[in-house]
Amino acid sequence: MPAPYLEQIRRAKEWQDAKVTSTITPTLKKICIKTVSRHMDVLDKKALDLPISLIKELLQHLNIVDLDRIQPAVNRKGISTSFVWAGILRRISGPRKGSTILTEDEWREISMHKLFNLAFYGFRFGGDTKYLLNVNFNSLLLVMAKYIQHLVLRTSRPHGYFFARRSVLSVLEKGVRCIQLGESTQLREWPSDVLYTLHRLLDHGAARDVIINQSPDPRLLAWILHGRGPRSKSHQCPMESMQGEMVKCCQVPNTAGSSAGDAEAANYQVPEKEEPDEEDNNGGTPCKRPRLSIASAKAELDLTSTPCQCMVPKPLCQMFIPSAGHSTEICHKGQIHSLKINDFRGGVFPVLLPLLPSWLCLHSLSLQSAWTFEEGDALSLAESLQQLSATPGCSLIELSVGSLTHPALMESLLNACPTLRSFSMEIHPVAEYHRAPLRSIPQPAHHAELSLEKLCVKVPKLRTSVESLMCVLLRSPRLTSLHVSGINSSTGFSPSHLLNTVAESNRHLKDLTLEDINLSDCHCAIFQLLDNYCMLEALSLKDCRLLEKCSDKEDVVRQLVNSLKKVSSLQSLNLAQNRLAKTVTVLGELFKGPSPSTVKELDIRQVAAISISVGYFGIL
Repeated sequence: MPAPYLEQIRRAKEWQDAKVTSTITPTLKKICIKTVSRHMDVLDKKALDLPISLIKELLQHLNIVDLDRIQPAVNRKGISTSFVWAGILRRISGPRKGSTILTEDEWREISMHKLFNLAFYGFRFGGDTKYLLNVNFNSLLLVMAKYIQHLVLRTSRPHGYFFARRSVLSVLEKGVRCIQLGESTQLREWPSDVLYTLHRLLDHGAARDVIINQSPDPRLLAWILHGRGPRSKSHQCPMESMQGEMVKCCQVPNTAGSSAGDAEAANYQVPEKEEPDEEDNNGGTPCKRPRLSIASAKAELDLTSTPCQCMVPKPLCQMFIPSAGHSTEICHKGQIHSLKINDFRGGVFPVLLPLLPSWLCLHSLSLQSAWTFEEGDALSLAESLQQLSATPGCSLIELSVGSLTHPALMESLLNACPTLRSFSMEIHPVAEYHRAPLRSIPQPAHHAELSLEKLCVKVPKLRTSVESLMCVLLRSPRLTSLHVSGINSSTGFSPSHLLNTVAESNRHLKDLTLEDINLSDCHCAIFQLLDNYCMLEALSLKDCRLLEKCSDKEDVVRQLVNSLKKVSSLQSLNLAQNRLAKTVTVLGELFKGPSPSTVKELDIRQVAAISISVGYFGIL
């Protein structure tokens, strides 16, 4: 039987300390600080009467339970614990790249999140572990769990101690808002205790957002979604397969087919009394991606090849771990408000599309993929969304779809659900991208207004039509955020048309990001946008080749500065990767004169520009 988890950490720490003390004799002050840190649960407020310099030293020797408990009192004395939490995070993850500006609470939350993920799966801690000692494991888990709002679940089996302490799970049920599945495997390969945790957080807790990193097993996705949003008469776990058969979502622990790990998880007993632990491609060639197809997915999906029988009709808590819940406890289904699949594959659509029309509580849907969607499949998605939108009580306001083949599909999706407030898409045209979609769906009048407030369109350096984008902008008077990236002008189109449309039709725009678009011939359109009725708070023209064709670059930058000064609402400006060179000195005039710019954040990430502009931007 291996040593308890914290006992292993304590022994490793003692061995590390022994190596140090054999060569260095500790001072009396260090001995006293170390002794006080071990008895903070007794001394507590008395220790805070020490001089501020000593308190700062003491903080670095406390475990995270004591540190978290006394932080409010320490803050009242004008002391921040940011440096302690930053040190803990550095020991766990190593030095952070670049400059990081975080608040005290943010440092603490990130540190607790990292620590909990290590402890939850029983992973080994690296570096100095003094912040984990002089406290029992349950207290340690409880204080970490308080700060977990986003929990990553894997097929690795969690530490057994976690399931013997229902108090920790209860804290997670109250705090976790988002569950992320870090791996994609067959449903039967997920340990029962992980599925039990997923069930408790979704059905007994406050978790409403689900993120799936990889394209999920259709049965796993069906089990997650069943009854947790799409309308269902049953609140129990039985689900019908797509062939109308009753299938079982997972195996019952302690049966002949269950794994040894499942049997072990099922045998965990909740102790009557808790005992403390011991201390311790640039051209015009279209990008060819693999293509998704519902038809091929259905052909490949064989639900009978791996039997998955129906769950027995009893509470899920008893289903996964019989000793974990009371026999009288009723397991109602929770609701999923947000679903994000980061690596979308063909097997998902046959499960997802039939559920969408009745998923009234769905607020946000994101389907990202390295594969391009078939036009017919994208229109099938639009049809399901149209049915959902036509149902009273529809809550969907955010939609993100990656790798569509045709720009016109943007209008098809938006027309299907005109109440969307946020829409994001990426276009990857294939060789026949100019061909019209295979079929159309009923669409409202062309001039119908959209409710869009946020729009993001990315085209990776491919020549494509922007007519659909222009039409959407004309129909979106409420737009406050626009991000357009990588558009390569088609014949007869200039980015000036895009800027003029924004200036005329999107007067409420607060955040404008244009990236990797050639604006070298669009100076007048930029100045006009900034001069007339502009409410911008953030402007980004990253990698837009602003000065590529200028004979007098300083004069153009000076005109830009004068226009920027007129935008009294502007807080953030990004001109990175525009080869500003020596003209950055002219850009410094932004902060001079009787009416300096209100910009507080400036990004000109080019080594030459930064070295020249230090004197001008020191005021920031």
